[in-house]
Amino acid sequence: MTRRIANAPVTWGVWGPHSLPAHRRPADILKTLQQSGYAGVETGPLRFFADSDEALAETLNQYELECAGAYVPLRPLHGVEVMAGDLEYLREVCKAFGHFKNPGPVILAEETEDAIKQHVRRGKDETDLDLSPSDWGVLIEGFNEAARIVRDHGLMVSYHPHTGTHIEQPHEVDRLLEDTDLDFTLDTGHAAAGGDDSIDLVDRWASRINHVHVKDLIDAPVEKARRERITFGMAEAAAPLGKGDLDLDGFMNKLQAVGYDGWIVVEQDRRPDGGHDHAAVDQEQKENFDWVFARSEWLSTNPNS
Repeated sequence: MTRRIANAPVTWGVWGPHSLPAHRRPADILKTLQQSGYAGVETGPLRFFADSDEALAETLNQYELECAGAYVPLRPLHGVEVMAGDLEYLREVCKAFGHFKNPGPVILAEETEDAIKQHVRRGKDETDLDLSPSDWGVLIEGFNEAARIVRDHGLMVSYHPHTGTHIEQPHEVDRLLEDTDLDFTLDTGHAAAGGDDSIDLVDRWASRINHVHVKDLIDAPVEKARRERITFGMAEAAAPLGKGDLDLDGFMNKLQAVGYDGWIVVEQDRRPDGGHDHAAVDQEQKENFDWVFARSEWLSTNPNS
């Protein structure tokens, strides 16, 4: 039985429509994770690892990896037709998850306009981009509808607070959780970039955390984006675990103290093939696994292994 430690394709620069450079195959990621000791992987874009639902389950099983979840961005504030298309994609993800035994959560997040992405850590006093009461209601109903779809498929749902969205700052996260029954994904990098503290976030909402993305972050790029009002991308700030500015040791201790027993998913965001040395990326993910493993003797083992 292996501990529930996973990774995700975004570590290799795969997100949205983006894929790997020509010399790399999706299976190379799975092989790296298997050889490094990981128990699972988030699936990334729906057809990234395989071209059918059945093949996806078979492919992950071939590499002895569990499905640790999938990230699904939604646009409830972009109009009914746009949201309808996003919900159809969500249904396709849920259908694919039906081929797994005990998969991780379907992870929902807002995708929003470019303007807000240029106002990282904007603070409570900067209200120009805050939602009106009616727009907040649209956002909440959109995610409640998405959650109903996931639950109707018998799956676990999780909301992911994310920089560059309307749910990134501490008071926004608190408001969302107060106004819904959604559990959430605590992402240490996005929490810090949004002006929150992951340890304090656990103290506030431990009972609602059902998924964790652990990433380290160098704060200087976040502050540069805040000062200059330029678009912030997590890929500019992500660091190997233990080599950034976050108190991840304290965070892991806090997870243990509150009895967290879900997946811990390592993420080290990269831009779509920015000339990365993929061999070095692979090695870093082995080191990231070792970092988490050394601090997670309390973590539940994977029930499917």
